[in-house]
Amino acid sequence: MADMDRLNVERLVLGPISTNCYVIWRGGHEDAVVIDPGASSPRIGDVLDENSLKCRAIINTHGHPDHIGGNGALRDATGAPVYVGALDAHMLADPDDVFHVLARSGAKGSRLDADHTLEGGDVLKVGEMEFEVLATPGHTPGGISLLLAEDLTLFTGDTLFACGVGRTDFAGGDEQALWRSIFDVIFSLDERIRIYPGHGPDTTVAAETAWHGRLRFR
Repeated sequence: MADMDRLNVERLVLGPISTNCYVIWRGGHEDAVVIDPGASSPRIGDVLDENSLKCRAIINTHGHPDHIGGNGALRDATGAPVYVGALDAHMLADPDDVFHVLARSGAKGSRLDADHTLEGGDVLKVGEMEFEVLATPGHTPGGISLLLAEDLTLFTGDTLFACGVGRTDFAGGDEQALWRSIFDVIFSLDERIRIYPGHGPDTTVAAETAWHGRLRFR
């Protein structure tokens, strides 16, 4: 791949519990995607402006307040549509229903309807990028991960972290579903893939497979 087409991933740590927000674009192209704008922040606009980018899509990996807090402000500023997994769409429309999840953190969701919902197997093309949508429920019923296969890049939200996994003790959490998402979906991918999670540092499929083991306890 030519340098000008190289995938760029800019991580911004936003909000009261340090949620990873990602701005993604290809070199030489103006189309950008913002994943999980967890809080309204001028830093997102700064990254877009500094790199002469236009936000074409806002994607939430799931509907918890610490991942959706900046949706409204960013959509108003850029006109970009908001996407979320279909089973989490109600969380955007009525964040008060899930506010108790993070009540002590101070995180708040912005109330709005998603423009589009996503299902596992969907492919979302934005400019020169094609995001394959993987259904990875467990942390929430509608949790999704976003794969850029050509670039060996995966955004996992709160499904899988470096040496850790998402909580399942919130409303809608399902521990067995989470482990299926990790072992049957994510760990079936190319081990070279770099994982960008919803919190903490990036990692790889190889590193997490080694950490957790290859076989899921049943």
